[in-house]
Amino acid sequence: MSRDISRRVTLAWVAAASALPYAAHAQDAAAPAPWSDATIAPLTATGYGSDPDLQHPSVPWPLTLNPHQRETLRIAADLMLPADKHSPSGGTLHLDAFLDEWISAPYPDQQRDRALILHGLEWLDAECRQRFNTDFAGATNDQRRTVFDLIAWRHKIAPGYERQAQFFARMRGLMMIGFYSLPEGAADIGYMGNKPSLGPYAGPTPEALAQLKEAMANMGLKPAKA
Repeated sequence: MSRDISRRVTLAWVAAASALPYAAHAQDAAAPAPWSDATIAPLTATGYGSDPDLQHPSVPWPLTLNPHQRETLRIAADLMLPADKHSPSGGTLHLDAFLDEWISAPYPDQQRDRALILHGLEWLDAECRQRFNTDFAGATNDQRRTVFDLIAWRHKIAPGYERQAQFFARMRGLMMIGFYSLPEGAADIGYMGNKPSLGPYAGPTPEALAQLKEAMANMGLKPAKA
């Protein structure tokens, strides 16, 4: 299956999200692979500005991730969002493209995540090499889960893995944003979206009218007469 996808499509996924707090608990005595805090080169591209040309849309910034990093994200997406009877796996839904677009956008929210995601992907490879003599993409799924189990559960984070857990939670959060912004994600939770009303409009239900009248009465307002 082709993994190419329109950048205009990935831009539709870019939305704000917040990370969860993290707690450390004993789980694995092994010391983690070093976490890099090397400075990430800042982006110099500009954004859309305050008045984008919607008639001739363009993407004015370059993408960031290389093919290996994109592959790592696809594998991670498959582990976080495996295929089931409702939807395909995360790795087949171009969530790596969404994350690439997110950390490449020159806006404050996205740039706060840029270093965390880039250093986190580097750390995943280092941790797998330290434990299994291979990078994350070359590891087995059981080996990948071993690493994820150190950082995936908020109340079971191994000592020394707090920063890595922050990376995992943010990566997972962005994966979920991307997934539930897609038709497959909406269908997974049964979201119907805006649907046309066929035939004459039946009006609000009696229950909705009663709630409206109660709210208006509490505000001292009288219902409008028909």
